[in-house]
Amino acid sequence: MRWLRENWLDFLIFLLIALVAAGVVLYLTGVNPFARPKVEVAAPPSMPKVSPTPASPSPAETPPALEPVVTVLPLPQAPRETPTPSPSQEPRKPAQENRPAPPRATPGGAYRVVVGAFADPKNAARLAQELSAKGYPVRLEAAGALTRVAVGPYASEEEAARVAQALQAYGARVYRGQGALPPQEGVYLQVGAFQKSENALALVEKLKGEGLPVTLVQDGLYRVRVGPVPEGEKESYRNRLRALGLEPVEVR
Repeated sequence: MRWLRENWLDFLIFLLIALVAAGVVLYLTGVNPFARPKVEVAAPPSMPKVSPTPASPSPAETPPALEPVVTVLPLPQAPRETPTPSPSQEPRKPAQENRPAPPRATPGGAYRVVVGAFADPKNAARLAQELSAKGYPVRLEAAGALTRVAVGPYASEEEAARVAQALQAYGARVYRGQGALPPQEGVYLQVGAFQKSENALALVEKLKGEGLPVTLVQDGLYRVRVGPVPEGEKESYRNRLRALGLEPVEVR
C-alpha cells in the first residue's frame, strides 16, 4: 500500500490508458458491454381457421333447376312461285285512242272556224298555242276591240263543220269568207310585227297599261294593233303612240 500511496498518480494514468485501449478494442470488435441482452418473446399459438359452413337452404328457398337452352334454327323458306298468267288472265292494255289528225288548211279556202274571242290578247294567244300544239292551223284576227281565234281556212263547209264538231267544247262555229270577218267601224293602228309571241305580248301588256284598246293578229307574224279607232280620233291616238316611241301604221 505504501507503493500505491507513493505512485498513485502513475497508477491512475496507467488505468486510464488501459480503459482507453479497452474501449478501442471493443469498438473495433463491435462489442457493446452496456447493451441490454435481447429477450425473445414466444408468439402465442395461432388459432386454426374455421371456414363457415353454408347453411342448408330451406325447401322454400331452394332455387329451381336451370332448364337447358335450346337454340331453334329458322327453316329456310321455299321460294315463292310467280304464277304465270294464262292467255285469258293476261292484263289488258288500255286501248289507245286513235284520234284522226285535224284536216290541213287549204290556202285560199272560203271557210273558217271561230273558236273564241277575247278582250285580253294574252288569252287569245294562249288558246292559239294550245290549238296549234294539237295540229290545228290557227290564226288570230282583230274583231273590233276583241282578238278572235280562228282555225282554217278550209275548202268546203263540210270539212270546216267536222273541225267545229271536234272543237265544240270551245263553242266553235263556222263562217265563210276569204279573210277575217268584216271589222267594226273604225281603223286600226299597227305598232309592231314580231316573229315571237313573247315579244308581241310584252308590247300588248305595255299598251294595255296605257289604257289603249289592243288586238293581236297572227298571219305568219304576230301583229300588234290598237283599235278600232274612230276616224275623228285616230290622230289623237297616233300622238299618244308616238309619245311611247312607236310609229303607228293605219290598217283596215
